[in-house]
Parts: sequence; structure tokens; C-alpha cells
Amino acid sequence: MTVKFLKSVYKIEDLPPIEENRKEIVFVGRSNVGKSSLLNYLTNSSIAKVGKTPGRTRAINYFKWDFEKNKVYLVDLPGYGFARGDRKEIENWKRLMEDYFTTRRDNIALVLVLVDAKVGPTEQDFQMMEWLQYLGIPYAVVLTKTDKANQKDIGQTLKKLREFGVAEVVQTSSKDRKGKQQLLKVINQHLREES
Repeated sequence: MTVKFLKSVYKIEDLPPIEENRKEIVFVGRSNVGKSSLLNYLTNSSIAKVGKTPGRTRAINYFKWDFEKNKVYLVDLPGYGFARGDRKEIENWKRLMEDYFTTRRDNIALVLVLVDAKVGPTEQDFQMMEWLQYLGIPYAVVLTKTDKANQKDIGQTLKKLREFGVAEVVQTSSKDRKGKQQLLKVINQHLREES
């Protein structure tokens, strides 16, 4: 498994060219949900910067990842919710994300919607899932930070997701090293469906 940072994108016109045999796996979720930590855990690396301050990722970060027989882009999107910045900057982030999904829709194999196991799904998480459904983009829900949640927290989170119609949820903990194999299985399955 090799992974390398490709580029940070602040404007939609700076997205890398679409490669015919390299689909995109996208990480999305609220600020501080653990996108960078999960990306590092999944790739056995420390390639994505992890910060304690919400809203650290301010650009679309692209990584090239070759694992097993797959060649993909891993795409780390700016978090929604707590990101600090003035209104104009927040609007720019929002527009960048919307433009990204509409222009790359056909190249996205899977969006991983990350939900904090203790906090549970937010209104913004449900809006993101609804929007992905509207665009016809496949997604999977990944619970992060399960090491910080008790069984009651996890049970309530799973119940809310089931009520929304989410059938499968991958439970992960970057700290306790849990859920990686199940997540790789889900990614592989979607890549096979795309080929």
C-alpha cells in the first residue's frame, strides 16, 4: 500500500485531471469528526495533518493511494459545522464543496460520511446524505471515535441512522485500531461495482 500527497485545491479549476483508471474515495463530515485520523489509519501513514482545532482542513486535499489492485484518489474535504472563518470564507468553502460534488460526480466511487459515535448524526450529516442521494453518488456511513463512546451512545447513533434509512454502518476507532478491514471491504466492493 503506497500513499502520497498530491495537492491541496482551493479553487475548483485547480482539481487534478480525471484519470480513467483512478476513482475517488471521498472523506466528508463535520469539523473535528476525525477525517484525517481515519485517512492515516486506513493508509498506515501519517500523511494527513491531524489537529485538535476544528476546521483545520481548509482545502480539498488529494492523495494518490495504490492498494491491492486498486489505484484511487483519496479526497479529504473541509469539515462542515465548526470551521472558523469569516462569512465570506465559509461561503467559499461551501461553494467549493458543492462544485466538487457536481463536477466530479461521475468519478466518485464512494463517499465516506463520517459520524462521531458519541455525538451522533447531526442535521448537516443528514443533509449531506440527502444531497448525495439526490446526486446519485454512493455513500457509506463510518462511525468514528468509537473508543470514546459507550454502548448506549453507539446504540442511539445506530438507531437514528437506521431511521434515516442507512442500512450499513462501519464502526471504527483510529486510536484502538478497529474497523479497518471492514472499511477496506466496503471500499473494494464499491470499486468493483465501478469497474
